[in-house]
Amino acid sequence: MRGLKSKKPKRQAQKVSIRKFRRKVLSLTQILSGLRQQRNQKLEQQKRQKPIKPIIPSKTLVIILKEKPEKQVYNRRIIDYKHSGLLQRYIGLGGKILPRRQTRLTAKQQRYVAKTIKTARVMGLLPFVSKERSFFK
Repeated sequence: MRGLKSKKPKRQAQKVSIRKFRRKVLSLTQILSGLRQQRNQKLEQQKRQKPIKPIIPSKTLVIILKEKPEKQVYNRRIIDYKHSGLLQRYIGLGGKILPRRQTRLTAKQQRYVAKTIKTARVMGLLPFVSKERSFFK
């Protein structure tokens, strides 16, 4: 009887191997909570990154009589029709210019951005219809 092998160890080995490859079954609430956590993490990362504040360049050279100390402000870029990377942030997926409540610009900045986007479209730097990633490369 010692020469015969028992079947019990084989079954246990099969059960162990099945347990290794089984995936954890999650309930709907667990999946949704994971998605909420991911969304919250993305929002926190966006809040940490300060958005670029556009600057409208002056049309004329201004003679400064009194020198005023300027505050150091970071993340500022001049709005120009050549800066397609900056202008594409203010264009929606359909190619439309985003409204002021979404861009969070002042009225003056929004008008200037709209004007420069239209100029860039005529020059061929930005698309008229849709926002394609291959266009901006």
